[in-house]
Amino acid sequence: MSTASELDLRTFLEQVRKARPSDLAEIRAEVDPNHETAAILTKLEAKQRSPILLFTNVRGCEWPLVTNVCGSMGRLALALGCGIKEVATRYGAAAGSPVAPVIVDDAPVQRVVLRGDDVDLLRFPALRYHADDAAEPYLSASIVVARDPETGVANLSYHRMMIASRDTAAIYIEPGRHLDGIVGKYAARGQDVPVAVFLGVHPAWSLGALYAGSADVDEYDVIGGLLGAPLAVARCVLDPALRVPARAEFVLEGTICATERMREGPFGEFTGYGTGTTSSPVLRVAAITHRESPIVQDIVSGHLEHLVLSMPSLEHRALRDARAAVPTVTQVALVAPLTAVVALRKTDDDEPRRLIDAMLSDVYSKQVIVVDDDVDPYDLGKVLAAMALQRQPADAVRIITGVRGTPLDPSCTDPDGFGSKLGIDATRPLCTDRAVTRNRIPQDVLDRIDLAALLAKQ
Repeated sequence: MSTASELDLRTFLEQVRKARPSDLAEIRAEVDPNHETAAILTKLEAKQRSPILLFTNVRGCEWPLVTNVCGSMGRLALALGCGIKEVATRYGAAAGSPVAPVIVDDAPVQRVVLRGDDVDLLRFPALRYHADDAAEPYLSASIVVARDPETGVANLSYHRMMIASRDTAAIYIEPGRHLDGIVGKYAARGQDVPVAVFLGVHPAWSLGALYAGSADVDEYDVIGGLLGAPLAVARCVLDPALRVPARAEFVLEGTICATERMREGPFGEFTGYGTGTTSSPVLRVAAITHRESPIVQDIVSGHLEHLVLSMPSLEHRALRDARAAVPTVTQVALVAPLTAVVALRKTDDDEPRRLIDAMLSDVYSKQVIVVDDDVDPYDLGKVLAAMALQRQPADAVRIITGVRGTPLDPSCTDPDGFGSKLGIDATRPLCTDRAVTRNRIPQDVLDRIDLAALLAKQ
């Protein structure tokens, strides 16, 4: 059995083979990375199946390709060693109990080191997902490491990268996020940003990289909390101040050119929509390191893995922010893109407004619905009933304008994501002039009904 320091993509695939063999499908026939791998996953999802897909024969690529590694909550739970219903709790506990990484000198990801003319991003599979995506291939499972030049704190974050040439890519950086702030600080100094990009990871690394909190939190510490032990990291070949997981499959080392941009996109995002082209910073790759016989990891944008993988982090952040505003929040459900339903044990009628204002300050929150804590926030029928029956729209609806959201929202026309947001108070008033009661059967009557005995007499 692997220790925490030995966990990586390979050990997780082997764990799935043994514990959940139906969750891993190995496809040996040749597949085309241009739409075909995405089409296979799409057809499986239509049949309510979401296995890991390991493609061993990818046209135009010498390496195998794996996708949908984190495409089910069951596999995330397996990776964290907990039950499905405990994933959110486990994530919160890890965020509250960080474990710093440990630096090692012997890193499998640096077994092969390529520099200069040997750097060639075109060796990666030429992945395209949707009919209206850009003609250029993408790397979508890429985690960027950058250090804040003022604090020295490392930041990990996922970013899509459009391969433009052997050593350049356009990297999409959402306005207002931590990497955007780091790039801005380097630009103010007239400097490019030293970065490393790693691919091929254990799910716990992915979940930690998606942590959404203060900029002074090092996501490597959160990964350590999820593993319950320090993550083994190695110093980069070009910039030893940057560290990468020692057991990743690939690392790209280089710089983000703070003042140089190129056309990027369209790209179909998690919302299910592409939002046209953008002008994105240029990543220049000066070195590539990888393991012996490496595996390329992919995330098919807009499908189950893209949505499931981010859920623990986003729900943790939403619950944290909600309870900071109103401590009696009992649950937060992210039921659709940019949409949260919050269950609240209300103590005064102004709490929903305060809660809505606090949650809509997040860029990934566009619609917030607040219900009483006896309404299951995942049961959309009951949520809609609460919206219809507990309040009049003139009193319930709050619209906020001129606030930052995400430019990935297809309805947003502002390049920085500024627009309007919606909050709905669907809670029962604590004080009302009208006597309203909920239909219910007396509990003692329910208790004495023996359905099995009654039905047996028919």
